[in-house]
Amino acid sequence: MGERIGTKMTQTKRPAVIILLCFTLGFIITVSEPDLQVLAGQIPAIPDDILIVAVAAGVVIFLVAAALRMLFGIPLSYMLLVLYPIVFILTQFVPEGFVAVAFDSGGVTTGPMTVPFIMALGVGFSAVRSDKHAENDSFGLVALCSILISDWYYF
Repeated sequence: MGERIGTKMTQTKRPAVIILLCFTLGFIITVSEPDLQVLAGQIPAIPDDILIVAVAAGVVIFLVAAALRMLFGIPLSYMLLVLYPIVFILTQFVPEGFVAVAFDSGGVTTGPMTVPFIMALGVGFSAVRSDKHAENDSFGLVALCSILISDWYYF
């Protein structure tokens, strides 16, 4: 299902449709992630609903960014070389307990619901593209969604 959706979205060549579908599907899939439900139950200082929506919003924002990266052919390494340092810089300005929650939140985005869907969406995107980097783009989707949720959570 994710592969077909990714293929159809890319064939539309309309960024607004891609953004809307990535937003909607990413949010639904992330909220239904069982690992996220477990994490939310283990952090008493943050209400479950707020943590779930915050993580889902982060995944959605960066899923859209990753999809647009694939659409416009921006190399994954460029984005990671800019965004990883931002993560580590932000860790210097937040409480230590908050850093642990942010990184754990990034880890739960690699659960049994989110990753298969994001990977299938990436395969669908790359099936339409024909350049030499298209095959690696589905990996880039998961990498960006996982690390960048930590970025989002700091804000």
